[in-house]
Amino acid sequence: MTRIAIVGGKLQGTEAAYLAKKAGIESLLIDYNEQSPAAGLCDEFLCCDVTKESRELLAALDRVDVILPANENDEVLEALERLAVRHNYVLAFDRDAYAVSSSKLLSDRLIYENGIPAPRYYPNCKAPFVVKPSGFSGSEGVKRIETKEEVELFLKTASPEETWVAQEFLTGPSYSIEVVGEPGAYQTFEVTEIHMDSVYDCKKVTAPCPITGEQEESFRQIAVKLAELLKLKGIMDVEVIDDGGMFKVLEIDARIPSQTPTAVYHTTGVNLVEELVELFCQSSIDDLNSGRPGSTERSARQQGGRKRHCSYEHLLIEDGSVTEHGEHIMSGCGPLRLRENFFGADEVISDFAGGELPWRGTFINWADTEEALDAKRKNMRLRLLSGREGSEK
Repeated sequence: MTRIAIVGGKLQGTEAAYLAKKAGIESLLIDYNEQSPAAGLCDEFLCCDVTKESRELLAALDRVDVILPANENDEVLEALERLAVRHNYVLAFDRDAYAVSSSKLLSDRLIYENGIPAPRYYPNCKAPFVVKPSGFSGSEGVKRIETKEEVELFLKTASPEETWVAQEFLTGPSYSIEVVGEPGAYQTFEVTEIHMDSVYDCKKVTAPCPITGEQEESFRQIAVKLAELLKLKGIMDVEVIDDGGMFKVLEIDARIPSQTPTAVYHTTGVNLVEELVELFCQSSIDDLNSGRPGSTERSARQQGGRKRHCSYEHLLIEDGSVTEHGEHIMSGCGPLRLRENFFGADEVISDFAGGELPWRGTFINWADTEEALDAKRKNMRLRLLSGREGSEK
């Protein structure tokens, strides 16, 4: 059986462990925190610090086919690169591409210099504005500022330890796409819609998306162009916002994303962890597993071109209320558990502990039509409010 070492047990690690299980890949999670969220989803867990080259760590890595970094800690990423070179491990990660994508200044320079549409920088745009630290990913540190005077004051008084970027604030829907491959051979996958909470953290992902074929093709071309410019070998996600019909690139991230790959999987049957393993191991999962059958569901849906409607959302369940929140509510959990057919949802990844409140979960649902999916989600919320768990496989 194919074995993967996932290094990092927070949100990216949770995504990777979930998809590894769906692909029939045996997962080893490595994290210094024994209570990390992904610890409840992996096949094996090793609590250790990868920056220290211990015998226990090397013995564990010797038994895997590929190492997948699922974190954004520079010290850990550098340690993994040293280990890969020294011990000839396969590392599913492109450090050079990540170095550009993890810097808002560097990635925006790449985007602007190559004529790719993107939000305009202050002061060459109108209020309101959005500011964020150059070195943070996703919604971390994002702030909305209403006036020119306020943004000037903020930039003047901001901590000198962090470089801030200020751009025009756009209000259209946001979309994401993943691209996997190496120079000259890239593949893009299902476009997903990103739904934000009040602090600009993603609270829900849905697919398929209400975009035109022209918009989708343009988005795919942008993603491949960026991958080629970065000379990427690995995976990258590209996030855009619809500004009056034109897609403008908000950010790029050359590392395993969280949230969107699961929506891609349940919509199309394509497993992005599986795609990554095949890219870096230069062989299919079936070959690596010596003839072990792969996912027939994946093959059937890909061949037939059929798509399901999928929603992936984070909910907080308290006494008498069910509320939507960004994915940050999941990062502080202890080991999570995956349940099927739970409270009317197809799958739930949660810290549910026998009815104790509050609890939080990522609720994943799918259906053949948008109407059927909406009905399923409505029934799920009613059951959450009433406390009726339902069956579990």
